[in-house]
Amino acid sequence: MNEDTFLQICRAKGYAFIENKLSIAFRIAKKNLEPKMRLAGDTYLDHNIRVAQILMESNLDPSSVLSGLLHSCLSAEAEIKSNFNEDVWMLISGVAELKQLKNKNKQLEAEALRKVLLATIKDLRIIIIQLANKLDNLRQISFLDKASQLRISEEVLAFYAPLAYRLGMEKMRVEMENIAFATLNPKKYQEIANFLRDSEEERNKKVAQAIEEIKQIATDTKILKIKGRPKHIYSIYRKMSKRGVSLDKQYDLLGIRVLVPEVKDCYILLGKLHEHFTPVESRLKDYIANPKPNFYRSIHTAVILSQNKIVEVQIRTPEMDEYSEGGVAAHWSYKGGNYGDLFERKLSWLRSLLDLQKEGTTEEFLESAKIDLFADKIHCYTPKGEVKELPEKSTILDFAYAVHEEVGNKAIGGRVNGQFVPLKHPLNKGDVVEVVTNKNQHPRRSWLKLVVSGKTKQKIRKYLKVFEQLPVLHYRQLKPAMAEEQGILVESTEFPQAYCVLAKCCCPLPGEEIAGLVTKRRLISVHKIECKFAVKEEARLVAVNWKETINQKINYYVQAVERSGLLADVLHTIAQAGFEVKEAKAKLVDVGIVECSFILIPKSLAHILEMMKRVRKVKGIKKMSFG
Repeated sequence: MNEDTFLQICRAKGYAFIENKLSIAFRIAKKNLEPKMRLAGDTYLDHNIRVAQILMESNLDPSSVLSGLLHSCLSAEAEIKSNFNEDVWMLISGVAELKQLKNKNKQLEAEALRKVLLATIKDLRIIIIQLANKLDNLRQISFLDKASQLRISEEVLAFYAPLAYRLGMEKMRVEMENIAFATLNPKKYQEIANFLRDSEEERNKKVAQAIEEIKQIATDTKILKIKGRPKHIYSIYRKMSKRGVSLDKQYDLLGIRVLVPEVKDCYILLGKLHEHFTPVESRLKDYIANPKPNFYRSIHTAVILSQNKIVEVQIRTPEMDEYSEGGVAAHWSYKGGNYGDLFERKLSWLRSLLDLQKEGTTEEFLESAKIDLFADKIHCYTPKGEVKELPEKSTILDFAYAVHEEVGNKAIGGRVNGQFVPLKHPLNKGDVVEVVTNKNQHPRRSWLKLVVSGKTKQKIRKYLKVFEQLPVLHYRQLKPAMAEEQGILVESTEFPQAYCVLAKCCCPLPGEEIAGLVTKRRLISVHKIECKFAVKEEARLVAVNWKETINQKINYYVQAVERSGLLADVLHTIAQAGFEVKEAKAKLVDVGIVECSFILIPKSLAHILEMMKRVRKVKGIKKMSFG
C-alpha cells in the first residue's frame, strides 16, 4: 500500500486531523519495515498498516494509532522521539516488551502474566495495541504450519480473547474467538456454520416478524435503530456445551438489539415489552443500573412473541452500543479526546490482580489470576440489586468477599433467593444473595477449599498470615480469663492489643533485653534477646518491651535451697518492698529445691525491679521467674 492510499483510508476513518503525523509515521515505518517479508507473503509494513487500521476502527486515540503503525520500529527510536509526543515511544517500547515473552514453564508463565499486567497498568493502550497485533496475525494464521496454528489459537482463546472481553472490546473478542475456534475444531465450527447458513432464511424471517411486533407496541417510543443480533459461532458452541442441548434447541439464536435516544427510553421500552408480551423468567438483566465490571451497559430481557417465538432483546443508547463493541477504546471518542476516569477504574481492577502475587506461591498466583481473568463469569445480585461478577462455580463465601473484605471475614452463611445456605453453597447466574455474618466469626485455612476466586483466596491468605503468624488483635476477647488471672508485664509496640506470655525456655526477667516470637497458638512468646529459639526464628520476631505501668496481678516464682522458714523470709522481703500479696505457697520441685509462688499486685516496672533486687539477697535463692 502506498502513502496516498493509506492517508485516504485514515481520512475516511476520521483521522484527517492528524494527517501530517500519519504521513511522517508512514515514511518512518516504510523505511524500517518494507524490505522485511512475513510468512504470509506480505511485508511487515503491510502488517503494521493493518494494525493501525484496526486501532482506527476501534476509535483509539492518535498516539495509539501512530504507535500501531510504528510498532517494531525499535531502531528508529531517535527519529520517533523527535517527531512525536513521548506517549508514542512509551507505547511502542511497551508492546515490544510483551512480544518478547515466551512461556516454557510455570515460573515463566507466571512472570509473563505479571509483565502483561504491569504493562497494562502502566498504560492500558499497550495491551489494546497488542490485541490489534494479535488479531491481524490471527487473520493470517492459515499461512503458518499446523503446530503454530494450534499454539496461537489456544493462546488466543485462553488469554487474548478473554482479555478483550474484560476490556469490553466485544467486536475484537468475537472475531478472535471465531477464527481460533475454526482452527482448533474445524468440524464443529463448520457444523454450526452450516446450520446457521441453512436456517438463515427462516431465521431472518422470524427476526423481521419480531421487529415488526416490537415496533407495533412501541409506537409512542422513539426508536433510533432496531436490528437482528447475530450469535457468533464460538458463543453458540459454548452454550451448547454448557447447557447440554442440541443446536436446534438454542432458543436465543434469535436476538434483537434496539437503540433508543436516552436512558429513560430504555426503561419505557422495557415496560412496554413486558406489558404486551410474556417475559421469560429470570432473563431480565439491568446492566444500566448495575454495569458489568467491564463497564458494559444495556438492558437484557427475553420475551415470548406470537407463535411462541422466544426472542432475546437488548435495549441501549447509541453510546452504550458503541462501547459494547469497542469497550474502553470507544470511550475516547465520547470524551472529546481523552479517556477520563474510565482507564483509572479499569486499572484498579487490574492492580487488584497483581496483589494476588503478594500471598501464596507462584503456582497459586498463576492459578488464581487465570481464574479471575479468564474463567467464565456469573452475575449475582445483592438484595439492593447491586451486581457482583464472579467466576463460575463461586460460592457464598466468594460473594461475601466481593461485597467487602470484612463481610467475608465475618460470614457464616447466606440466603440465596430467600433460602438459608452454608458458605460452600455454589451460586448460579442471577441468584439474589444476602450474606449472613457473625461478629465472632473469622477466616480459617479450610476456607481456601470453599472458594474459587483468586481475589477471595488472596484476602483469606492475607488474614491467615496475620492470624497465624502474627498475634490476634482481639485475643483477650477470645481468652478473657487468662488476661485477668495472669499479669501482662510485656507489650508489643507493633501489635499493642496482642497477648504476650513469658517463655519458659529462657524465663526473661523484667529489665532484660527481650524479643517477641509469634507462635502457632496466635500469641507472642517473649524471649531473652539471646535465646536460641528467638535467634533461630528471626523472621517471626516482633518488637516488644517491658511495661512501665502495671495495674494487674502478676505471678512470681522463686526457687531456692530447701530450709526451714524459707517461705516466710521471701514473703517478708516482698512485703518490705511495698507489694500487696494476694497468695503465697511453696512446694518441693526437686531434691532439696523448693519453689515459692506468689500472686502480687505491683505498681510499676521500677517497683518490680526493686523487689527482685531485695529477694536476690535472701539466703539460698537460686532462680526467679514470672508467668
